[in-house]
Amino acid sequence: MPFSKRLSVGNSMLGATHRTLNNKINVIVGSIAARDVSALSDAFDSFEKCLNTYFLVEEQFARAVNFDFTRHKLTHQNLLKDFRFIKEELLNKNGIWSEHEEKCYIQALKNSLVRYVEVDIKPLRLVCDTCLDDFKIS
Repeated sequence: MPFSKRLSVGNSMLGATHRTLNNKINVIVGSIAARDVSALSDAFDSFEKCLNTYFLVEEQFARAVNFDFTRHKLTHQNLLKDFRFIKEELLNKNGIWSEHEEKCYIQALKNSLVRYVEVDIKPLRLVCDTCLDDFKIS
């Protein structure tokens, strides 16, 4: 999935991380298409590590701008749960899935990331819009 404005936010630091997450999704997509279960497992692990790091940065950013992060933490847990479910489904199939299933899993991955950026972080995004683009967490 090419990176687009849909995955961008009002802060360059957070936006750059969205680009990295998008790139990691693309690696997962390539592993699904290749039916390479070993690479798929590694790609999901790398993605989850990056996602967890991003969540910490996002939380620090929210604290720095006095954004109540309580509800948003649940969003993080749900997103991780979605990705872990897809990972387990694919790994349990051991590389044996139909083209239709492949397309569905790939679309679900892409939709999850886009939904998170466009909908789930919208309240934080509104705060980002009021901050300088080069705002950094100290």
